Amino acid sequence: MLDSKKIVKVVSVVVASISMMGVGASVSEAAGFTAPKLGVSEVAPTNPLIKKGDKIFVVVKDTKNQKVNVLNANGKKTAKKVSMGSTFTAKAVKKANGKKIVKINKSQWLNAKDVVKD
Repeated sequence: MLDSKKIVKVVSVVVASISMMGVGASVSEAAGFTAPKLGVSEVAPTNPLIKKGDKIFVVVKDTKNQKVNVLNANGKKTAKKVSMGSTFTAKAVKKANGKKIVKINKSQWLNAKDVVKD
């Protein structure tokens, strides 16, 4: 009985030491591994700049109200509205009253947040 306990103890110590050597070898191998150099990722702009002559498309964030206010040259709201899905050619772009606005015709302007480049 006593000999079988000693044999079990010796076998378990040998197994434990072998497993520890295996873990130590993999850790040292991982420490020597160098990761490959990765190139710089290119990030596509989420809101490309709208310039004169670009085609623009009216989008609405509110699903109940499908129209966007038309602004005057000073960035103030007018009584007119433009419906979602309309396409225009940007005649000019400027900043007025703290807002970036896009000219769609002779006297009508839209907030740049309400249009996307087509």
